[in-house]
Amino acid sequence: MKTKNGDFVQIEFIGRLEDGTIFDLNDKELAKKEGLGTHIHDKTIICLGSKDVVEGLDEFLIDKEPNQKLEATIQPEKGFGKKDTKQFSLIPLNKFKDKKFNPMPGLRIEVDGTPGTIKSVSGGRVLIDFNHPLAGRVLKYQVTITNIITDLKEKVSSLLETNLHMHNNYQIEENNGEVIIKCELPNELKEMLEIELKKRIPELKSLKLEKKTK
Repeated sequence: MKTKNGDFVQIEFIGRLEDGTIFDLNDKELAKKEGLGTHIHDKTIICLGSKDVVEGLDEFLIDKEPNQKLEATIQPEKGFGKKDTKQFSLIPLNKFKDKKFNPMPGLRIEVDGTPGTIKSVSGGRVLIDFNHPLAGRVLKYQVTITNIITDLKEKVSSLLETNLHMHNNYQIEENNGEVIIKCELPNELKEMLEIELKKRIPELKSLKLEKKTK
C-alpha cells in the first residue's frame, strides 16, 4: 500500500549535506557513533502534507511503498530556503559591549528574540545572518517508511510527543472516534492542539481535553 497525503507514517532517516556532514537523524546508534548530542525520539511519526519535515521531503514521501530504502535530494527552495540578503543585518559593536558580550564570527546568538549567526566583526560593526543555518544548502536524505499508522490513539500521541514534547505526560482514552486527552496544558496550547488534531485526523469525531488524574 503506497502512502498518500494525510497519512501518518513512521520513518527512519539520516539527513546529510553535500559534503557528507550529518545535520539530522533519528538513528540513536549512529548518533552515538558520530558523537552527535542531539535528542532523538524513540519514534518519528509525521503527518504527510502537514510539513512536519522540510517541504521537499514531505512531498517526496507521498506515493511511496513502506520498508523501501529511499534517497532524496532536496534543493534549497524546498528545504530551508535560499539565502536572503535581506536577512543580513549590521549592528553596532557597542550594543554588544554594553551587555559585556564579545561577538565572534560563527557564534549563534539571539537578537530581539530572533536567532542568527555572527558572520564578521569589523569597523565597529557586527554582521549577523538571520537566515536558517542551512539556508541555501542542498539536503540529501536516506529515509525508510517503516510503518503507516492507522491507530487513532497513536496518531494523537504522535502529535503530543513530536510537536509538544509531552513525553508520557498525558493519558488518552478513545472510543469509536471519540477521544479524551488528560493532560496539563495552558489554555492557548489547548486551543492550538484541538485545531491541529481536527485538521490532521478527519476520523476524529469528538475531542475533549481534561486535567490529568493524579
